[in-house]
Amino acid sequence: MYAADLISIYEDAPIENVYDLTCNKRNPLLYHETLYQYISTLVRSHSGSNRIQHLHSWWSTMTRNDKLPKHTHTHNRRERTVSGVVYEQGDTLNLYIKNIGENEQKFETDFARTILFSGTSEHWTDKFTGTKVRRCLAFDYAILDQGSCKCKTEICIRCVHHKFDRLGFQILASSPAEKEIYIKQNLNEILKEGLFKEGPVALSIDKNKYRRL
Repeated sequence: MYAADLISIYEDAPIENVYDLTCNKRNPLLYHETLYQYISTLVRSHSGSNRIQHLHSWWSTMTRNDKLPKHTHTHNRRERTVSGVVYEQGDTLNLYIKNIGENEQKFETDFARTILFSGTSEHWTDKFTGTKVRRCLAFDYAILDQGSCKCKTEICIRCVHHKFDRLGFQILASSPAEKEIYIKQNLNEILKEGLFKEGPVALSIDKNKYRRL
């Protein structure tokens, strides 16, 4: 297995009462020192590096019949990124993680369980059928002394997100931030539309459609 595709599971996160203290905060993990230090320690162990940086964190809630669609947490940066989630409330629900070039894996979520995986891995859930609101805290970290892949002059699916300028195509967005969000949320779909095929591609984020130039 490629090292960046490692998936780690940990139990007993100090998550109790964290939601009430941080639910209105941007990057809530940074506002609870005990949980922040706990998660950072897990990321160091998972990645084998002490040079880590918190990028983003946010609370995610689900009610009955909600489900998390397939997506990645791909960031427009050269370093390896690690994504994770720690569960705070709600009935168990399956989380699916699909590493690049591998079959999907299924993981059961539970209170105070933390799951870490690659930021470039697709992940999603089943439909939530519980009656109590399900809450979890998601987060992304950069591993500052590790690259997203081993490419030097090449381009692969793990590094394409920060080498788009070398591929001869356009993303039609109104701002750099909007462009980055679109890439982050749709990288796998972008690639499926033939980014590595002959001829440049233009993407319109408003219409979410692709066309050959």
